[in-house]
Amino acid sequence: MEQPQCRDHNISLGARVNSTDVSKIKRGRDVSTIKGLIDEYIESYAKPQKTSWHSDLRMLNKDVLPKWKYLATAHVTPRDVTKLMHRLIAQGSGTSVNKILNLLQSVFAFAVSQGLIDTDPCAGLSAPIETSSKDRVFNKDEVKKFWHGLKNAKMPEGMKLSLKLILLTGQRNGEVIGSKWEEFDLREKWWTIPPTRTKNKKKHRVYLTKMTLDVLQEAKKIGAGSDWVFPSSKEKPISSREVSRAIKNNCENKSKGQSKQKQPYGDAFNIGLFTPNDLRRTTANLMAKAGMDASRIANVLNQSTATLENVNVNDSQKRQSLIVWERQLQTLLFSWVKPRSASASTNK
Repeated sequence: MEQPQCRDHNISLGARVNSTDVSKIKRGRDVSTIKGLIDEYIESYAKPQKTSWHSDLRMLNKDVLPKWKYLATAHVTPRDVTKLMHRLIAQGSGTSVNKILNLLQSVFAFAVSQGLIDTDPCAGLSAPIETSSKDRVFNKDEVKKFWHGLKNAKMPEGMKLSLKLILLTGQRNGEVIGSKWEEFDLREKWWTIPPTRTKNKKKHRVYLTKMTLDVLQEAKKIGAGSDWVFPSSKEKPISSREVSRAIKNNCENKSKGQSKQKQPYGDAFNIGLFTPNDLRRTTANLMAKAGMDASRIANVLNQSTATLENVNVNDSQKRQSLIVWERQLQTLLFSWVKPRSASASTNK
């Protein structure tokens, strides 16, 4: 990352917005301050465009506003951004600092596009922390360790089931944990994700194989009649943050003499730290190794690319792709394969 000399964020009077100098007003919000700009970004851009806007707002409130709340939007410089990144690293924020920088780049790009500022202070700044590849996929041994390690992992049973569902269907973590029972037709064995909950804003149908139906039946038993498939204790769906925290707490070894009830709980999986999206990538990777072509995988996973926009994969093809994947996963996890006739009749 660029290393300019950083100035202190105990902002001088000249850098603060004078109460009589409110030059940028949009829809009633004083966007001349960072607080106002963030409010405008969330309301006008993030909420209409991003299903993850809750996470964006939480990150901005926690890591940006405590130091920048009254900083004038037009006075933010690359040195300010660098200083903030270094402070967060010193506080132990780790690789989440990269996410914060990406988010700030989005906020200031929005500000430039709306004519609120002339120059993006994040332009040219690179990620402050080197991260491991975002293309991690589990090998077959890691898939087995993950699946069977869930039994001893210390996390809510519904959360364990949501992770299984990601691997079984290849769908995104947010789409899985945010699902409602009204989206599922267990009789016809289809899950229809509405366009308001998909990344590409297109309705997506997912065939429910036998293993997937078993997971959903277990979820229904422990859901206590909630409308959500994976409810939290507050009658809301479990959040991505809760899932990530639970995985982390089950991927770290305990300190000597540490209580079993305190975090971290120990390494239940023995595969290193992972993310829910690693499971999705693993599904795609193992589908490809099973001989499935890229267009079918992309449609099962609801990936929109320029080369695949016109590919028409019907329900029958999606169904067959997920049956093949289930058969492969059964072989991997349990070292046996159902006879083709039995599998076909089960999943009709």
